[in-house]
Amino acid sequence: MPKGFIITKWTEDKGLVVQIKYPENISVDLDDMMRIFYAHITGAGEAGNVFVRLEQARSNVSSHFTGMESDNPYMINLMLELGEYPEIYGEKILEEINQEIIDYLTQIDQSTEKAPELVRELMKYLKDSLFLLERLENLSKEQKLAQIYSGEKTRTILDILQERARSKRELQGVLEQRLDRLISNLDIVLDPFVKTDMIRQDWVEGSSDILLFLKSDFAIMRVPPEKIVELAKENKPDPKVAEKYLETARKFFQDYEPNEEDNLKIASIMINPDIYDYIVLFREKPYPLKKIPKGPGESFESISALMRRLEENGIITVLEDKTGMKWVFLLTDVIAEQFYPEYLIEKIRQDFVDGTLKKDIAIKHLDILENAYSK
Repeated sequence: MPKGFIITKWTEDKGLVVQIKYPENISVDLDDMMRIFYAHITGAGEAGNVFVRLEQARSNVSSHFTGMESDNPYMINLMLELGEYPEIYGEKILEEINQEIIDYLTQIDQSTEKAPELVRELMKYLKDSLFLLERLENLSKEQKLAQIYSGEKTRTILDILQERARSKRELQGVLEQRLDRLISNLDIVLDPFVKTDMIRQDWVEGSSDILLFLKSDFAIMRVPPEKIVELAKENKPDPKVAEKYLETARKFFQDYEPNEEDNLKIASIMINPDIYDYIVLFREKPYPLKKIPKGPGESFESISALMRRLEENGIITVLEDKTGMKWVFLLTDVIAEQFYPEYLIEKIRQDFVDGTLKKDIAIKHLDILENAYSK
């Protein structure tokens, strides 16, 4: 469970100062903050992320730095338990949180008059973000698949394992080469693959390292929401709005072509628990815009922001019935669906013939695939 946020700022006259922290009782050691700062500025001092282990504070830290060249060099430190790693939350979510915090900090720097109100809003955002991160530890299987797709490291691992089985050592080497950076905590990065039963880790006689075999693959896509379409065909909630919905959905899917850019957009939506809860809700029936159920602690403004994001990304559509009432319909359901990787069978055979895959490894992978298929 994350402990909190500590946001520091580098100033020419005072050096590193604590700007904001949440919760307010979280302890701050400036020596620890300087250690993290030095980890960032070693080299060019550019914007980026580092992971630091603080033994004395018994914390792991996922830190984002805006860079020494930025107008205000900020360091956003997510304080974690000593055994926790940022990879469990997914790259995309942390990236979005950091960017939102930077947007708040920029507004605070630009408006002295509005600063107190903006600080209060930022503190609430930090509180909500911690709650969001806690929820990320309990994602559904579908969301974990989306998490794999949304993260650069996990998506690249999937690409590598779609080629052939690799040893852990080899996988790490290829991954670092393709991403052009060092990768630590490979086991943590592999966690969503293990929890979704996509890979099998096993030994092969004569191998000095454990091997990773892909036994299942998945696809992310938009599909028509079956239940909503059926309700509309029954003229629900009323004939006028039902007809309008069916026409809108028909037109959308006539023009829809899956692509990586859209799939990444879908994945980032699915891994956000707050947004995903509403997708699950809207799979059941359309709702009047003013009667959408609120979650714990949610305000009308926060729900409106979520609805805007869903509408802008073509997940929902808002239509008026004959009385002028606005209804929220699920326009496109978004799914992550596993499938049997039949393509690997021919690939394994060809790699063996070409001499790029040892016989024992090829046989082992085929056995794993056969067992997966029989299930």
